[in-house]
Amino acid sequence: MKSKLLLLLLVFAYTTQAQRTINLRNMWTVPKVKVLFQGYTILFSIKDIDKTLGFLAEGGDTVYGTKSYLDTGKYYSCELYSNNHLEYRNNLQPLIQDGVGAFLILSGHAAVFNKKHKRIMKVTANISEAAYNEPYVLITFYDPKNEKMLFYGKMRTDIYNRDLGIED
Repeated sequence: MKSKLLLLLLVFAYTTQAQRTINLRNMWTVPKVKVLFQGYTILFSIKDIDKTLGFLAEGGDTVYGTKSYLDTGKYYSCELYSNNHLEYRNNLQPLIQDGVGAFLILSGHAAVFNKKHKRIMKVTANISEAAYNEPYVLITFYDPKNEKMLFYGKMRTDIYNRDLGIED
């Protein structure tokens, strides 16, 4: 009996998730990156993407470079899926899903629209516990009105508490 209880506690300890409600801010910089995810549209600014890449570089992660080198005069679009192990078709997809997307939504620096093109001002984030010696956490974002997933991505644990500020 004690071994079953211990096993049950271990399972809960490794599968726990923290849940937070995120208030999305108005974006001061025109968002130039549009991400489609299961019917939702998520907009990011190139300036916020570059600032997040700078945070990653400070922590030693230069997988995506220190800047995105996206042209601020152009608009970019990509589609992502909930399965994180898909074949990406361009460099923007892994940058958003595995690099900066989860951090930007978690810090409120994104504009999210539902299927009816109505702006969502609050999202719910389920943040998984980081596994032992794992530098990433998995974050799933939901629309609080219908509990449908609107984004799924990874975030480095060392930038979890960083702040982008409002405007430089």
